[in-house]
Amino acid sequence: MASNAVRDVTTATNGAYRWYVAGVLSLAYCFSAIDARVLTLLVVPIKQDLGLTDFQISLLQGFAFALLYSVAAIPIGRFVDTSRARTRIIVWGVVLWSIMTMACGLARSFGQLFAARIGVGVGEATLSPTAYSLISDYFDSKRRALAISVYAIGYPIGGGLALIIGGVLLQYFTGTGGITLPVIGALAPWQAVFVVVGLPGAIIAGLLMTVREPERRELAKGYEGRTLPLSGVVAYLRQHWRLYGMLIGSISLIGMLSIGVTLWYPTFLIRTYKMSVTDVGLYYGTVMLICGTLGTLGGGWLSGRLMRAGRRDANMRIVLMTTILKALPLIVGPLMPTPVLALALMAVGTLIGQGAQGVIIAAIQDVTPNQLRGQVMALTLLCVNLIGLGLGASFIAAITDFGFGDEGALRYSISLAGAVLLPCIILLIAVGMPVYRRALERMAAEDRASSN
Repeated sequence: MASNAVRDVTTATNGAYRWYVAGVLSLAYCFSAIDARVLTLLVVPIKQDLGLTDFQISLLQGFAFALLYSVAAIPIGRFVDTSRARTRIIVWGVVLWSIMTMACGLARSFGQLFAARIGVGVGEATLSPTAYSLISDYFDSKRRALAISVYAIGYPIGGGLALIIGGVLLQYFTGTGGITLPVIGALAPWQAVFVVVGLPGAIIAGLLMTVREPERRELAKGYEGRTLPLSGVVAYLRQHWRLYGMLIGSISLIGMLSIGVTLWYPTFLIRTYKMSVTDVGLYYGTVMLICGTLGTLGGGWLSGRLMRAGRRDANMRIVLMTTILKALPLIVGPLMPTPVLALALMAVGTLIGQGAQGVIIAAIQDVTPNQLRGQVMALTLLCVNLIGLGLGASFIAAITDFGFGDEGALRYSISLAGAVLLPCIILLIAVGMPVYRRALERMAAEDRASSN
């Protein structure tokens, strides 16, 4: 009976079911992005109702997510690498972040909203380490980048929908004067938006329960039939610190810039060009949805083409080139005289930049043994959250508040952030590419040895 079950799952990983799994995980990622990013469009009414500063808003958008994630990430990754039921943790995570998103709508002070955002972040921390581990077992290295890109498009789609749907909901509830709930009482329009976008979590949790556990492959040498001890994980990471320093460092700095710019761009459009919240949600959300999706899928597709042509280092090669090419539109875009030009350059930057979204994760998976993938991805996402979310939004806000001392200078803060961070990212990747290529050769040699 057990062998039949393994055979059924192995067959599933070679057929259409694996793409169903990638699609369900992508849908979960989409709704996680909606719940996380809808705050971006609600900055103005939240500031007005709660009397907050830009820096406090940046804490809600970034640091509140990163605060407890740093505590939860490693245990989550360890569970992923040792569990035989990896999807279970995602199901509970979806339930948690959905409840906490609705709790954001009940907040009546900065402290309450900060605490609820921490809960959203902890819930969402369960998703990606598990999803990347599952996808890496369902797909081989030549298809892995595309599969991870299919998962990764959930975030730009969700981010775009958060702005579009959030704008529509905010306009509707502003027209109705908010909503009144039994026992809870009256809620402001922005609070009602949080409550509504948190509701679909139950549907997502139900879909995730249909995902079957795949057979693990590409196991760590010497631990094919047993769990790699925590001491072994630490020793492996210490031995290969140059490799993971480059990979995790570059993705963290990329996240710091992209997250910071994405979170503040809607507010920049409103302040600089006097666009309405609804228009910003529609136009900027459409840019994120279309360009983000096409760019992410394009990066995964290009990776497959390059790998089949013999470019084993295709994933990090793509990350390096997209970082170079997106520099000009991201730096110049906020300085444009019209909103049309600012949005057009953001569209170009997003289309190019999102090409690295899925492939950089695939690059990390390709050089990491199976029993370490959850923990390495948890460490990666911990750094992306602490540096990307924790510093990205606050870095730009700090330049505005403490550097220029003028809310109207937000456009210059966004441009300056790109001019500072992009050269650092390019240099870090370029220096680390030889180490990455040697790691790919080592993994290929170990895979050949285990097959013989």
